[in-house]
Amino acid sequence: MTNLLLTILIAFIGGYILQKLRVPGGMMLGSVIMVAIFNVNTQIIAMPMEFRIIAQTIAGAYIGMTVKKENLPRMKHLIRPTITLLVGLIVTNFLVGILIYLVSPLDILTSFLAGIPGGVSDTPLIAADLGADAAKVTVLQFVRLISGISMVPLLVKYDSKETGGTGEKPKLVIKKPSSIKNRKLWVSLILAFIAGTAGRMMGVPAGTLIFAMLCIVILKMASYEVTFPIWFKRMAQLFSGAYIGSRFGYQDFVELKYLAIPALILVVLNMFSCFLMGNILAKKYKLPLSQAILSSSPAGASDMALIASDLGVSGSDVAMIQILRLIGAISIFPQVFYMITKVFF
Repeated sequence: MTNLLLTILIAFIGGYILQKLRVPGGMMLGSVIMVAIFNVNTQIIAMPMEFRIIAQTIAGAYIGMTVKKENLPRMKHLIRPTITLLVGLIVTNFLVGILIYLVSPLDILTSFLAGIPGGVSDTPLIAADLGADAAKVTVLQFVRLISGISMVPLLVKYDSKETGGTGEKPKLVIKKPSSIKNRKLWVSLILAFIAGTAGRMMGVPAGTLIFAMLCIVILKMASYEVTFPIWFKRMAQLFSGAYIGSRFGYQDFVELKYLAIPALILVVLNMFSCFLMGNILAKKYKLPLSQAILSSSPAGASDMALIASDLGVSGSDVAMIQILRLIGAISIFPQVFYMITKVFF
């Protein structure tokens, strides 16, 4: 018990530092790094699998929370562009995975999952659930996120004719966290845990996260609105990071040097795919090119929506496409690549 509390404290210190430094995904990344350092050099780290299950459930609930019933009328018009985008992304993901597998010692499933355009906090959880190397997936997912935030805006050329110079702010639904005493909050969380447990017991790959996510989406469609406090998400990131870091040993540390080339492959192919898919979406669905490129970015929904507003691009559509992309990537991609790995490798 003492080692468990020490592990959580160590994870919190690492996560808190990077969170304060405003590093994207800082709570999770910091906890991974700090716990991994202690795990390599000491024998005090202990993190039961139950904490991973808690993290998966909360992460799934948070993704489900991003779907808003009031946005559904607009989302109907974005379904076809999103499907086209997902097809392009899964092809890119496949190519990235194969290339990483060929040039590095990573196993094929880890190679595939490292390139999934999901969340930097969610994908490593799924990787751990499927038996892949979650620590290396975390590193490469962080590279994907940072490259998306820093490099995609360079692909976007501001065109006042496209946006009318309005500088539209992203119409993201304002988060009004439910009180900790709110009955709906705890009912939603309990139902998410029940759904996540059902998904895990059914043997569905990444079933805990996916079923918890679907549970919250269904509740929202039924007008059962609830918004989880931000510290719920931070707690999930903390537990997730601590669990992944606890699985990072000396051999993993030695093999970090092999991730440079995979990281380069990931960045180059993702940037090329982003530009190509942006142009395809712009031509096929008559979207403004800047908006289409930002919607195709491998970074996060809120990040791209805020960047879009800075560039004078429609942030609301970018955010909605990114949310649909995230749900599709988290729900579909791991299942597809898990099956490919089992059947062909």
